[in-house]
Amino acid sequence: MALQAITLSVDATWWHSTMTRTAEDIACTYCGTMSGPLVRYEYAPPGADRTFSPPACPLCILPHHLERPRIDEEATLVWLPEISQAALNTSMREIHTAIQAQGEDVHADAVFRKNSTDLRNLYYTRAVLAERSEAAASRVGTVSPRELGLVLLDLSPAAYARRAELLDGLRLMPLGRFFHDDHDVYPQIIAGWRSGTETSLFRSKRTPLC
Repeated sequence: MALQAITLSVDATWWHSTMTRTAEDIACTYCGTMSGPLVRYEYAPPGADRTFSPPACPLCILPHHLERPRIDEEATLVWLPEISQAALNTSMREIHTAIQAQGEDVHADAVFRKNSTDLRNLYYTRAVLAERSEAAASRVGTVSPRELGLVLLDLSPAAYARRAELLDGLRLMPLGRFFHDDHDVYPQIIAGWRSGTETSLFRSKRTPLC
């Protein structure tokens, strides 16, 4: 499967999001991660025919929707031209799953309850990536995804179409939260990734996302 590129984007026309679980594994359109829940955004004003965005894992939906109500709690801007957005998302997913496997909370402001070599390595790896936020601030004047989203909304259509070029090297680093209906459902999502087949986890336990 050819993966689609991820471009930092904002969309003021989205209607609402749905998190779907399917009987079979479906790959994220952008990073290739298998299984759900996959996030789809519905587009259309009430009463019109609805269309859906391509299926994406939660981490890959974040850079596409900087208008999300709590995006500044979910992610931060970093300057990281060495790797793609999809590669950063994949790296953060591995870090988060490893941290949760150690029995710890994964969000960036959590304090680890125990001390181990594995946790220290995970912490320093995450910290090195997070330090690149300073370089992002020096280049675009902010580390806030919401502020960047507001700037993108003010661009002309021609300038917005060039945003991948204008923002080349800027990435969105997931911080370990993902809100759905104002609930942080990221711990359940990670638990599903750790299980190997998230859809099977939810089918067997009938666990709601929120």
